[in-house]
Amino acid sequence: MKKLTFLFLASLFLLFPLVSIVGCTDTGPGDTTPPSPIGGLLAGNAYDGRLNLWWDKSTAEDFDYYSIYLSETEMADVTGMEAIQQINDIDTCGYQATGLDDGTSYHIAVTAVDKSGNEDAEVTSVNATPTPMPRGTEAPDIAVDIYQTDRVWPGTTLLPDHHNSDKPRIIEVNMLGEIVWEYLVPPDLKQYSNPGFDAELLLNGNILYMLPRNGVYEIDRSGKVVWSYLTEKISHDADRLPNGNTIFVFGGYDQKSDAQVVEVNPEGEVIWTWYAKDYFNEPPYDSIFYEGWTHTNAVSRLSNGNTLISLRNFNFIAEVDPQGAVVRSIGEGILVMQHDPEILPNDNILVTSLPPGRPHSAVEIDPNTSSIVWEYPIPDQQNWPVRDANRLPNGNTLITGTTEIVEVTPEGEIVWRLELQGVSFSLQEAAALGFYKADRIYKRE
Repeated sequence: MKKLTFLFLASLFLLFPLVSIVGCTDTGPGDTTPPSPIGGLLAGNAYDGRLNLWWDKSTAEDFDYYSIYLSETEMADVTGMEAIQQINDIDTCGYQATGLDDGTSYHIAVTAVDKSGNEDAEVTSVNATPTPMPRGTEAPDIAVDIYQTDRVWPGTTLLPDHHNSDKPRIIEVNMLGEIVWEYLVPPDLKQYSNPGFDAELLLNGNILYMLPRNGVYEIDRSGKVVWSYLTEKISHDADRLPNGNTIFVFGGYDQKSDAQVVEVNPEGEVIWTWYAKDYFNEPPYDSIFYEGWTHTNAVSRLSNGNTLISLRNFNFIAEVDPQGAVVRSIGEGILVMQHDPEILPNDNILVTSLPPGRPHSAVEIDPNTSSIVWEYPIPDQQNWPVRDANRLPNGNTLITGTTEIVEVTPEGEIVWRLELQGVSFSLQEAAALGFYKADRIYKRE
């Protein structure tokens, strides 16, 4: 019996050291898998020897830091290269490179490095060229009081300015608020400035602008009219289409007999029209009238050939096919007196909404779920109505109110603001005066 007990204890003694030894055995090499490549990298000229960078947040669970690389030649592999900057915060997905030479093309790459030191050295670089900021003249009636150079999407801003009814104009301002280009509406046309004095930059460098109740004009940078189409049945919005045609809306006291959307070719021939009466001349829409039946205030042609139409008085946006049939209505129950919708790359819609008794807002809506996924309210009533919002490539949003134009981050922080100086309007005056729309103009590499 004693002999059996001894053998049993001896076997336990041999077993436990063996287990202990197995537990300490090397299981092989550590983590050698690098984080996924960084996506969404953008680089933009921030002027005067600077470039702004943005990228998508890393998906690495064991993230340690971002490495930023810069070269004057294209990069495909950063092995052995020294990063110009490392950023430890995974949520910081932007950087401003400084001390660069204006006129030199730079290539930039960003990688994620994990806590084991792994890095995917194979990269796809983007390039950008810093240039001096275009300078202009200071204006006594406008000023920029917020300008975070490292967080804005830099460029010039083009806008029709109607805060002085005796001097309606189109201006282009730099990031400092200096006027780098100005066009004064001819004196015999200055009465045609409401509702919705609109202007946009064309691909050929000319400016397309619309005078409500008068017509649409294309001018070159010297102010010479190179094309026009005159009609009293026009207001709010006019766009040049990729095929060279021009599309515009009529909502300024439109009647049921009117075409709310018209498309004309370069020869001035009407080639497409859309009448709301063909689809909405029934309850509850047939009895609506407020500054017109529909007060249609925006139109845009979609990549699928359909047309997006903002029917302000109906409180929704209609998408219609090339035959004019309504494919869907967007924003019912969400939008109130909306203005200037635009389709975003994610197929959501960015638009302004003017609900009574609540702050006017820029909102991004998911048309599939009829829900608001992003909103930026404008609480200052001096800046109402808010009638334009544009999403910039870096995710910021340019929002145009009556007395202010702001660029805000996705988190709602103002990083640029242009203000009217020494000007105030009553709520009634604000509907006809001040700013209406604005576009950020920037060079695409």
